[in-house]
Amino acid sequence: MKLGTTSWLTGENFLDNARLVEGRVDFVELLVYTWDKPMRTKVASWLDGLAALDLEYTLHLPTDRTEHALAAAQFFAASGFPLLNMTLHPLPGWQEQDWPDLVALENLIDLVEFHPRFTFDLTHSLLGRPLPAHYHPHIVELHLSGTDGRIDHLPLDEATLQAARPHLREELLVCFEIFDPDDALAAVDRVRMLRP
Repeated sequence: MKLGTTSWLTGENFLDNARLVEGRVDFVELLVYTWDKPMRTKVASWLDGLAALDLEYTLHLPTDRTEHALAAAQFFAASGFPLLNMTLHPLPGWQEQDWPDLVALENLIDLVEFHPRFTFDLTHSLLGRPLPAHYHPHIVELHLSGTDGRIDHLPLDEATLQAARPHLREELLVCFEIFDPDDALAAVDRVRMLRP
């Protein structure tokens, strides 16, 4: 099991956030929220520095538009930058596009669609539609955060941790989407003690 945090802990700069958690996590999820020219330029400027760190990476593709998600996926696939996974939201028209093999579809609170590779956001499931059991063998990445029953991305709570336990297995990527460095690293340490 590899444990990671999102790249949005102290702001959008991937490199600053990765340096903050290097040595404490196995990977960082690069959170790409759009794919306009300024974002492309920033991301390109960070890649060499990221590659030099003792970390691996996943990618959360843009959530604003399908064409932005596809362009970002194609950029990373062509860049040679090593990734473990690319998480895609089921944006309108996503099924009509040709995605790189590393793409895994994520469940949303109100939308669950199938893909052979799946990123399971447990908190989305707890707050909305449950993930069908026949999707479970397709899970390659698990997103975790706490919830108060209304919102997600809170510090990891005991109920969510217990709901996550049946999913924890050796080959799984577990990303803590908690946007506070202290809370995110505390969750990493807590789950590290549960490693199968």
